[in-house]
Amino acid sequence: MTRTNMHVLCFGASITAGWSSYGRHYYPYATRLSARLADSLPTSHFSISVDGSPGDTVLHGKYIPRITKAVSDNPRVHYDWVIIQAGGNDLGWNRTPEQIFQALKRVWSIALLSGAKVLALTVTEHAGASAKNMARLKALNELISSHQEDGFFTADIAKAIPYTEMPEEERKEIWDDGVHLTKVGYERMGDAIADRLIEMTKTLAKMLQGRMKL
Repeated sequence: MTRTNMHVLCFGASITAGWSSYGRHYYPYATRLSARLADSLPTSHFSISVDGSPGDTVLHGKYIPRITKAVSDNPRVHYDWVIIQAGGNDLGWNRTPEQIFQALKRVWSIALLSGAKVLALTVTEHAGASAKNMARLKALNELISSHQEDGFFTADIAKAIPYTEMPEEERKEIWDDGVHLTKVGYERMGDAIADRLIEMTKTLAKMLQGRMKL
């Protein structure tokens, strides 16, 4: 059986890096994602890279040069999927949802122009957020989720891993410091992303087979 090689880039800030225990440990969701993809899509071989820079921002940060370098630095590696989470740190700097969204579209476009498909993740909430900040987070996530473009897909991680609506005992197991996750939390994040990526990969494969029969 011929195996298809698939290259995936997980791109973002501290949550993508798997930051936990105040930076003493890292548990990137990519570890769980890789295992799930291998189990569910055995005819494909997935090579997963992680580029997570704690504290980085989309506006006035290094997201643009980082994504540009990531998708063009190695001519022998073409990413089939780029999974991007961004915007949380920008909200922390009081940038507006619309400002962040416009900058996000630039990041997404660089990945799309490289020939990759983009899976954009919504931004997770954090402990102690005011009603105003929760409204800003919701507005940004709605902009991300409603965006439509060829090769562009979304996964609602904020819904999969809530904070305020999660039972307290479960929250202790999933959330580390109110912003980042525990090892178990990052595994849950990897599962949520895997579910979406597996779903889309199978759907796109069926669409391709249908076109080949025409």
